[in-house]
Amino acid sequence: MKMFSSLLLITALAVSPACKKKEAAPTPTPVTEGSGSAAAGSAAAGSAVAEGSAAAGSAAAGSGTTAVAPDPASDFIAVEAAHAKPKPDDPVTVKFEKFAVTKATFDPKNVEGGTATIELDLASLNSASEKRDAHLKSESYINLSKYTTATIDIGNVKKKDGATYTADAKVKFRDIEKTYPVTFEVVGSTEDSIRVKGEHEFPRADFKVGKDNSDPDESVAGPLKVKLQLTLKKT
Repeated sequence: MKMFSSLLLITALAVSPACKKKEAAPTPTPVTEGSGSAAAGSAAAGSAVAEGSAAAGSAAAGSGTTAVAPDPASDFIAVEAAHAKPKPDDPVTVKFEKFAVTKATFDPKNVEGGTATIELDLASLNSASEKRDAHLKSESYINLSKYTTATIDIGNVKKKDGATYTADAKVKFRDIEKTYPVTFEVVGSTEDSIRVKGEHEFPRADFKVGKDNSDPDESVAGPLKVKLQLTLKKT
């Protein structure tokens, strides 16, 4: 299942020369602004804000210790990246603990035609390594001193088959806009909400993150994969 890269993109920024293991993802709690995850399609599905800050994972990251992979039962958004010269602990997982669905329209019984906008807090990245996090936030990658958010607009949602949908995810990051065709799956629904998940691969070069892979000093591979799961509540 693939999802809007857009969340993806940002995640592209999620890998740095120092790689460790993955980080824990907590149980989601709807809030007005917070963290969570979903694929581009997830945004297309609705307009809620999910909180997915991982207490345990966060603590592990802060201390520079190893974190665990995101809980598949929780809302999360994470980016996976590998080293240009593969290492045994690849891929490295970087979790963005805060994001908000700022606006959305959708019908839980008919997701086609839904739209949504997701804003990602780039400062909330957590890779379970303070050193790596600092490197990812530097001018070499995200450049947090200048770019603090990434925006993903989901539209043109169409049913593919069963619970699978396609959509267009327009991502704006580092003053660059790219639109990707994405796929997501609706894995649950209520009268006023849906849960979606998916993943999407995209090249970090699309947003000029890091150096060209022909540069021997670049330690991060070109492709990045965004993995998302999000509960969207109709508002």
